[in-house]
Amino acid sequence: MTVQDVDVLGENDKQQKREQEASAEMNKDTSKAMNILMICARVFGVLFCLYFFLVGIELMGTSFKVLGGKGAGHMFRDIPNGLAALMVGVLATVMVQSSSTSTSIVVALVSAGQLQVRPAVPIIMGANIGTTVTNTIVSMGHAGDRLELERAFAGATVHDMFNLMSVGLLF
Repeated sequence: MTVQDVDVLGENDKQQKREQEASAEMNKDTSKAMNILMICARVFGVLFCLYFFLVGIELMGTSFKVLGGKGAGHMFRDIPNGLAALMVGVLATVMVQSSSTSTSIVVALVSAGQLQVRPAVPIIMGANIGTTVTNTIVSMGHAGDRLELERAFAGATVHDMFNLMSVGLLF
């Protein structure tokens, strides 16, 4: 091997190193662009989902106008006092096992003009209390392990007390 051969090999190594550095720099730029693109896609996805959630609430309100007529509104409007409305909210939530569903129905009724805001507030508070029944039922699912049941029931009881005290304070 001659000196010229060594110089050629050294130049080839330098050239390869420059190409690798350029490639790495290009990969960094591509990675940054991909990260920005992914963030934009996630933000768009969240906004897209929020839009369709709001459209769904609007459609539910419109459907209550069309399908329910004044019947559903009269049913809730004829509740004699706030305590009865509270119990209606509890019962509705226990039946569907979801405070979100019963609250969405009440919001749709208010949106559709079938229910006033004043009686809707105790119904939603009742829905909040109704979740306490649901979480107690879920905690009973840990009956196989005594320690897990104890912890789950304690968590459910804390949730129950929080909801009951907040309703008691606001009612």
